[in-house]
Amino acid sequence: MLTVAEMRALARKLTLESFKEQLGPFALIHKPPPAEQARAFGLPINIFATCVARPENVATGPVALLLAFDELTVSILPTLTERDELIVGRQPDCDLVVEEPSASKRHAAIRWDRARGRCTVEDLSSTNGTFISGSLKVRGEMPLKDGDIVSFGEAHYWFLLAETLHARLSAPLESDFPGSG
Repeated sequence: MLTVAEMRALARKLTLESFKEQLGPFALIHKPPPAEQARAFGLPINIFATCVARPENVATGPVALLLAFDELTVSILPTLTERDELIVGRQPDCDLVVEEPSASKRHAAIRWDRARGRCTVEDLSSTNGTFISGSLKVRGEMPLKDGDIVSFGEAHYWFLLAETLHARLSAPLESDFPGSG
């Protein structure tokens, strides 16, 4: 996984097409999960037990993604083909491993349809549910729009199309200008 700050350096060096070849059609950006933080401090992590998500964290957690953008992490996802599916969950064999106790072992499926240029998410009967933008509970297969926040229990991911992420990362920062603060 790369931080947004590390990805910014890459985006500034690559054309949009090269960036999309490296990243894929979309990115999932998140705050480092508690398990990563616990591991950094040498604390034990139990990936086998699912805990109950706190409703207030499901509803308000997405706001944290909009603050401190450069400190977030970009998940590196497997290469997607014509129409591909990524399984999200705590199990090590998932395509996107979510180290958050409120995520189920096999929590959700994210599907990319290249022909339509769209992405959908489907909850896989998880314990705590999958939500879009903190309030819309996923029932069946639902489309993800550029900029949506998708939550797997209390694990929140910002869904951005590669074009949007490249534009945001390759734009000059305020600190790039002389005399800025």
